[in-house]
This record gives sequence, structure tokens and C-alpha cells, in this order.
Amino acid sequence: MPSVGPRLKARRLAGEDLGYTQSNNKLEQTTGYFQMNQSTTQTSTFGIAAVVLGFLSFAAVVGHFFAGPIDPPPPIEVSIADKAADIRDATVAALKGEEYEARETTRPRTLDDYLTYLFIGLAVLAVLMAVIGFIRRESLRPAVVGAGLGGLAITFQFLTVMFFALLFVMLISAVLDQLDFSF
Repeated sequence: MPSVGPRLKARRLAGEDLGYTQSNNKLEQTTGYFQMNQSTTQTSTFGIAAVVLGFLSFAAVVGHFFAGPIDPPPPIEVSIADKAADIRDATVAALKGEEYEARETTRPRTLDDYLTYLFIGLAVLAVLMAVIGFIRRESLRPAVVGAGLGGLAITFQFLTVMFFALLFVMLISAVLDQLDFSF
């Protein structure tokens, strides 16, 4: 038994609960329902897996963003000119009172699309592992860090898509502003 001061010894003799229990000649602190010592703490396997998956997904998302597209996209002039021509044709058809049918163009999936899906899947898996670790009452720190990294990877991917979509809309509006509609 560790040495204690006279006040603490008097409180212990009076039977007051000090929040400590004695077992195996060690003084262990009890917290509510759980008694924490070296033998009762468990490893945070799901929390650590969440941290690893979250870090991998975030690093992959940021690395893919700065490395640029793996498959080269079509030239921006071609896609902007096609969109501007479609908008012009739709406007002319509406002014003439005709029905305009837009042509269906589907963009084939590229390696960049599949990598994006893979990275988001890793991030979702990291968040899922963090939730499982939290449910299993593992250590809270790895679960929170894993969920945060996974959420950060998803948020980074979403915000970059939204930023470039907004940039594309601004570019289309600038091109349409420069077009001359004289009838």
C-alpha cells in the first residue's frame, strides 16, 4: 500500500469512498462503471484500422488532386465551345417557339473516376471502422482521429468538385456574355 498523508488515512479509516480500490497490492483508480488497469484495457484494433485507412484515403485524395489527372481530359476549348453551342441552339429554338432536344452525350469512365471512387470508399471504410471501434468501447482517440481523417478525405473530394463546378459555370457565363445574338 502506498504511503498516504494523515488526512487521507483518516478518511480511509472512516470508510469514505476515495475512488480507489486495492487489488493485487496495487492502487487502481475506478471511474464509474469501469475499473481501468493494465489488464482490463483492450487494444484498439478497429480504431487503429480507422486511422490507417483514413490516413491512406486522405493522402491518396490530396496526392491525386496535386498529381493531376492520370488520363488526359479533352481540351477545355472543345468542351466549352460545345456547351456554348448547345446553349445557343436551345436559346434560338426557344425564341422561335420550337422544341429543342439536347443531344445525349455520355462521358466514358476513366481511371481517374475509378480512383476517386476507390478513395471515397477507403474514407467511408475508415469512418465505419471508427464507428465500430467506438461501439466496441475501444480507446476513443484512434476512433475520433480515424473518423476525422476519413471525413476530411470525403470533404476534400466534395469541395474540390464543387469548386471546379462553380469555376466551370463562371467560365460558361463569361463565354455566353461574349457571344453576339443578332437576329
